[in-house]
Amino acid sequence: MQYRGWRIKFGDRVRFIALLIVYLAGILHTRCARFAARQVGAFHTGYDGRQNRFYQKIINYLDKGSKGTISRIDLIDLSIRNMATKKTRTMITIGGMAIGIAIIVFLVSLGYGLQELVISRVARLEEMRQTDISVQPGGKLSINDKTLSDLKNMAEVDMVLPMIGVVGHITYQSSVSDMAVYGVTTEYLKSSAIKPSSGRFFESNQIIASSTSSQGGTVAGAKTAQIGMKIGKVDFTINPEAWIRVRESADAKAKLLGYTKRVEGKTIGIEVWGESYAKDEEVSKWIFSKVLIWDKVEGDNYSPRIDDENVQESTEGYLAELNLKVDNQGEDKVLGVTTSLDWVEIASESAVAKVVDIQEVKLGEEAVREAVVNIAMLRVLGIPESEALGKTFQSSFVVVGDLLEDSSLKLKSTDATYTIVGVTPDSKTPLIYVPFIDLRSMGVTKYSQAKVIAKTADILPKVRKQVEAMGYVSRSVVDTVAQITSLFGTARAILALLGMVALGVATLGMFNTLTVSLLERTHEVGLMKAMGMKSSEVQELFLTESMIMGIVGGVGGILGGFILGKLTGLIISILAVFKGVGYVDISYLPWTFTLTILVLSLVVGLVTGMYPARRATRISALDALRYE
Repeated sequence: MQYRGWRIKFGDRVRFIALLIVYLAGILHTRCARFAARQVGAFHTGYDGRQNRFYQKIINYLDKGSKGTISRIDLIDLSIRNMATKKTRTMITIGGMAIGIAIIVFLVSLGYGLQELVISRVARLEEMRQTDISVQPGGKLSINDKTLSDLKNMAEVDMVLPMIGVVGHITYQSSVSDMAVYGVTTEYLKSSAIKPSSGRFFESNQIIASSTSSQGGTVAGAKTAQIGMKIGKVDFTINPEAWIRVRESADAKAKLLGYTKRVEGKTIGIEVWGESYAKDEEVSKWIFSKVLIWDKVEGDNYSPRIDDENVQESTEGYLAELNLKVDNQGEDKVLGVTTSLDWVEIASESAVAKVVDIQEVKLGEEAVREAVVNIAMLRVLGIPESEALGKTFQSSFVVVGDLLEDSSLKLKSTDATYTIVGVTPDSKTPLIYVPFIDLRSMGVTKYSQAKVIAKTADILPKVRKQVEAMGYVSRSVVDTVAQITSLFGTARAILALLGMVALGVATLGMFNTLTVSLLERTHEVGLMKAMGMKSSEVQELFLTESMIMGIVGGVGGILGGFILGKLTGLIISILAVFKGVGYVDISYLPWTFTLTILVLSLVVGLVTGMYPARRATRISALDALRYE
């Protein structure tokens, strides 16, 4: 019974608070309606009548639970009249409350505003559902077409956009520079925080070549060399007990010249690209060499082939790289022209200096040969931004083995003419974006990284967990945003504590006002009790006054803090405009914070009025009437 009685009493308090809020809102609406009626005439008067009927139904519903000789609406009216008799003191008390709330709102709104400003500079809304994946340093995994297919098959993934990073040798007006070059699609650029300050993006979303590349095979199958193309000189040793077929050409279907086996020491040969002898390859490595020949007789028996001089014959032929060990001599490693140069490996976003042999190849026929560059790149070449669009430069690209099916290969494309179609405002590090298919046509089968776009921002954490479970590393602007949010959350807490000092002072002022009011109205309290008002109604009378002060002070504080924040932002924006930055809004109030402030104002008013209200209930009617 005690619990049920407490629950009824609590529900009654909540209904009373709701009635007070609705009643005050009604007063505000009525005054606004009267002002509007003078502006729009009879039309608004009819609307106001319908609004009043709805308002009256709510008032009747909330007030029906009041007990006693006086309704709660009358108590509220009486409280407002009592406050009106001491206008100056009431306005000062409410003003103090409003100033305390305004300081909190202003300081915290600055914290929210600066957070939103920083986040808007760091990330767009679209980036909140994106993550970049890459391989673990030194890991065995790679990002290839199968990886892209596995990622696309995830139910939560919307798009997967690969990226290839290489070194570009840029030639412009007899000057040569090495720069980072990224092969991307148009969709990749649009999905990233990349905006051209002038020009446009190139139009190319092609990832897989539809025709045969200049390297002797389709890019989709990763054929990186032409059939019969020489790789280099090698030493090889045939495995013990193994018999190797010797063929007329580098083809498993070519004429069989005989068999050979291991001999003393190492045999010298030339490694070449030939037809595939493995199911999952389109090209395979063969060795052209002069070897001793055996003929196969019955079963697994072999007999040496003897010439007329009774000496075992030897012949030149092609051996598949099966059941033998190959040692590269590192000489004559060419596909056309061999060069040696210093370069920076960026295929895996690292910067490790190496000296390697580069095999020269040509870009595929489907290469677009258009580029989007940044201002830093233009400065290196000495091209004014206003004159950049339409300018051409010569470029060759270096692709490392990490991006190729054969990790021992290092490729360099022949010079190609590229046209600048767009310029981005980045002025820190020189870089160039070229169509993905341009670099892919060189035989690239593995990618530096890929951008995974989830269907919604809410499921991005789940997507990242799945990607990391596959063994890849994921990076997202969400991590940066989380750090910024945490930092500004701490800053807002500190600012709110500073504002609470002012609110504490205002609360003491309200408590003092209510206490003094009680002392001044002791005789009045006794008279009301003598006329039949209950102690609970006297208590609600004082609580109503304190809550009205709290609510009005809270609303005024929110408006004051909001306006002060916007004025501060306007002043800063005026200064920023002169510096070419544009409008800067450093004040922001989330609706949840606004609601929290209103509740806080109500609670402060309620708590502040509890002591005077309870003390009023203890006043004896007889003693109060005799009190002067």
